[in-house]
Amino acid sequence: MKHTLLATTALVAMTGAAAAEITISGTARIGIRTTEGAAAIASAAAGTTYGTIDAGMTTTLNQFGKVATTANQLLVDQFNVTTVAKTFSAATATATDISELKTMIANGKNALAGISPVAAATTADRIVNEALANTVVERTQMAADIATMEAILAALDVSASTAAVAKVADTTVGQNRVRISFAGSGETDGGLTYGFSARADHSNTSNGGSQYISGAFGKISMGDLDGGDEQMVGNLSGVGSNGAGSHQEFGYQSAAHNIGYSVSMAGVSFAATTDLVRGADATATGSNSAMGVKWSGDMGGGTTVGIALGTSKIGTKTEDSMSASVSMGGLTIKAVSHSNDNGPKVAAAASTAQVFTGTQANWIAAVAKADNLDTDTTGLSLSYAMDAMSVTAYTRTESTSGVADKDYSGVGFTYNMGGATLKAGFVDANDISIMDFGVNFSF
Repeated sequence: MKHTLLATTALVAMTGAAAAEITISGTARIGIRTTEGAAAIASAAAGTTYGTIDAGMTTTLNQFGKVATTANQLLVDQFNVTTVAKTFSAATATATDISELKTMIANGKNALAGISPVAAATTADRIVNEALANTVVERTQMAADIATMEAILAALDVSASTAAVAKVADTTVGQNRVRISFAGSGETDGGLTYGFSARADHSNTSNGGSQYISGAFGKISMGDLDGGDEQMVGNLSGVGSNGAGSHQEFGYQSAAHNIGYSVSMAGVSFAATTDLVRGADATATGSNSAMGVKWSGDMGGGTTVGIALGTSKIGTKTEDSMSASVSMGGLTIKAVSHSNDNGPKVAAAASTAQVFTGTQANWIAAVAKADNLDTDTTGLSLSYAMDAMSVTAYTRTESTSGVADKDYSGVGFTYNMGGATLKAGFVDANDISIMDFGVNFSF
């Protein structure tokens, strides 16, 4: 079949430059994807197991549970409307603790809504207290205190009942896309090279591109960039016309960086990136950086080996990654490993007091409890090319502390018909089946 290449090349004369070249190319695809549904899940009754009230929770909850000055009257820093204090201890929570905490939360919400407290004897018992003086600051703090109690409740009430989940039906959807890509490159009289890349989609919206300038010093890029670690370590090989869910990809936290530096020499490549927000440096409030290094070499006999390491830190979260690959003949094997440290565990620590109007003190709770569980991800892909046909398979597992592992695997094939490529893939996405089939075009 005759293949027509719809690419345009223009040479543009420039002052102070030798020449500049602009190319236009395009890709398109048509296909279908079927995703397996899920069976209905029946509701489950609450159990009798609760979480542990740590020291920080104890301090905060005991402040919120102090006895009311007058029955049925609520203070902004105290959500108990009875004459008996609600006390908690640094031990395993009980059904009574859970019930009292839920009552205090309800009292706070009723206060903000201007209605009677849960424990009021009659609807005539209104919440009248100087702590609820109509100030935005105090009402805002009450809302923050309620959010803190709800976060603690979520950590303690691990026996909550499970709501029923409706059946999810199988779905089959048609998928199509057109992209026009633009690229430009040039070289100055002094030997510096420069260029850009951008694209437009069939929805008539434009996606931001990237620009670069390079020389003996390396390459400086700006725009929509992958993080330096992702540039070097990469992802597994995928399957399907539309990626079949793209579960072969790893969730690099540095994916939104917009300035980077890279350099290659003697088989070793290095990349470093960060994110600069317009008008401000995003790193001013915490780390926001990524870097990676890769070595690749020809081992002889048509065998190529590559090893890459990457790391990134965004705020308090760090991510380390590595990959190893080997290619021989038509076979390519790649292994990728990620380790995410999502920051230290945060407990609902002790609080501090702050005085507002008059003599009433407002209790400001510390940051709500956060487990920040670490995640490790590993994967392996194999691809084998035979003339116009290639087959690919991959597997990837996500392991999070205290959470069941998530497993993804896929297999697929491609057949190059010259400009048009037939692609099909089947993926098991953590026990959900996805089938993807279609034809991809290039121009």
